[in-house]
Amino acid sequence: MSEVYEELRRIAARVAGEAAGYLRDNMGVEEVLEVEVKRSEDESMRIDIGSEKLIAELLEANGFKGLMVGEEQGVRRINGGGDYVAVVDPLDGSKNYAAQIPWASVSIAIAPLNGDRAVLSDVVAGAVAPIAPGYPVYSFAKGRGAYEGGLRATPRPRPLSRMVMAYIEKPEQASILLKYLEAAGGRRAVRALGSASLEIVWAATGRAELFMDVRGKLRVVDVAAALGFARELRAKTYIGNPEASLLSGTSRAGSVVVTAFEDVWSRVKNILGV
Repeated sequence: MSEVYEELRRIAARVAGEAAGYLRDNMGVEEVLEVEVKRSEDESMRIDIGSEKLIAELLEANGFKGLMVGEEQGVRRINGGGDYVAVVDPLDGSKNYAAQIPWASVSIAIAPLNGDRAVLSDVVAGAVAPIAPGYPVYSFAKGRGAYEGGLRATPRPRPLSRMVMAYIEKPEQASILLKYLEAAGGRRAVRALGSASLEIVWAATGRAELFMDVRGKLRVVDVAAALGFARELRAKTYIGNPEASLLSGTSRAGSVVVTAFEDVWSRVKNILGV
């Protein structure tokens, strides 16, 4: 199956990269920022819907056969359907994008279908494509490695920066971060940059020390590809709901923690009790 997974990785990388280019070309065009759909917790701009439509077209053109699950248009069949499901986030970092801050990305994760079931832990290939120019597409295939563009990705022996990427909303969540900072000692830069998939990739590659989102709100479309990339790099991961369904764009992955470093992971495990 590893050759099949590698081909799926290549498809995901090509499609995510082209969709990121489309978003990059339209950044700063105010018409694409008009809100088309409003939900209780979110809203979709014209550019979100356009990106998801483009991804469907590109998956079809690249020969993908299966289901596509998006956060905008739900489930659709690609090339008549098949044995796999592609879970896509057409624009992770919408608020950044609207403000012309290019820390945003496109994510595509692919998993085999087991009848009418596929869950987060089943993901076997995927890609995260930054919208900012000059960055490679980050992709992986289970058992075949993780890639930065065309080069194999390798974890760093130590963090490139002592940066903790943390998302918190409530006092009890802030106390988890505080406990980590106290246990780590020394100075840490704490950031929440607005694109969880990119920040997970940064933590998995050691560009940052730790990614921590303990709100329990992350959806599978937000993180499925990035978590697959992290696991293929053998980064340490905690996922609140690894059995979350991939067949719903609103399914919750729950809280997520990622680090490339054993000492960081030891501290996190003690604090979370996992």
